[in-house]
Amino acid sequence: MLLELSDITPLKNFFDVIYDSTLTSVELKLDQEKLSITLLNNSHVAFYNLEISKEFFIEYHIDNAESVLVFMDDFYNILKSASKDDMMTLESNDSNLICVFEKDNGRRVFELPLAEDYDDTPVPPSIDYDAEFEVLLDDLKQPSNDLDKIVKTDRFKMIVSDGVLNIVAPTDSMVNYNQIINVDTNNQGNVIVNISYIQELLKLSKIDKSVTLKMGNGLPLSWNIESYDKLVSVSGLIAPIIEEQD
Repeated sequence: MLLELSDITPLKNFFDVIYDSTLTSVELKLDQEKLSITLLNNSHVAFYNLEISKEFFIEYHIDNAESVLVFMDDFYNILKSASKDDMMTLESNDSNLICVFEKDNGRRVFELPLAEDYDDTPVPPSIDYDAEFEVLLDDLKQPSNDLDKIVKTDRFKMIVSDGVLNIVAPTDSMVNYNQIINVDTNNQGNVIVNISYIQELLKLSKIDKSVTLKMGNGLPLSWNIESYDKLVSVSGLIAPIIEEQD
């Protein structure tokens, strides 16, 4: 394979979100249409998927569909070292992933050993959702901070109904809280997720300013971000927390 990128923001930002020091490796899958990365976090709470169309690359060459397994720490640390002006080239052989960052005044070359053992690529469940709507990531930032710092809860509760998304404190919280956001759906849904996953989701504002959410009643929270004229898609599922009833 030989890939060349002039803008590594989607790849770098995705790894900012998915990075988990407890995961040893991550699989880069390539076919004739796209590069994709699919990951289930170690606690089996969050599912992530990145797809970058071949049209987003300056050069995208593969002979056949292939998978490249790299060590998570190595690849993430290399991505973190890149600047926004770096041109990135990825090339693989039988035992290494060669990563090159190039600028007008020079280049850096890394040769990463490939990992060998990995689990099967996770497949997300097929779920029929009642409510689907778009919301600005900035609109989720304030309630995330409020619930974390003021309400002091680790849970993020969302209720959508009749064109309004309510973000509220869990029922056992000492502080009552309600953030109201107008959204374009008349359907209903509710979900509670761990607030840390919403905070991770907010990091994707470097890719796009809005996210499409899908909700049912107590179903996993589905989210999707498309950017760069739909050449880049980042999506995921967050498992719900079941709130105990008195």
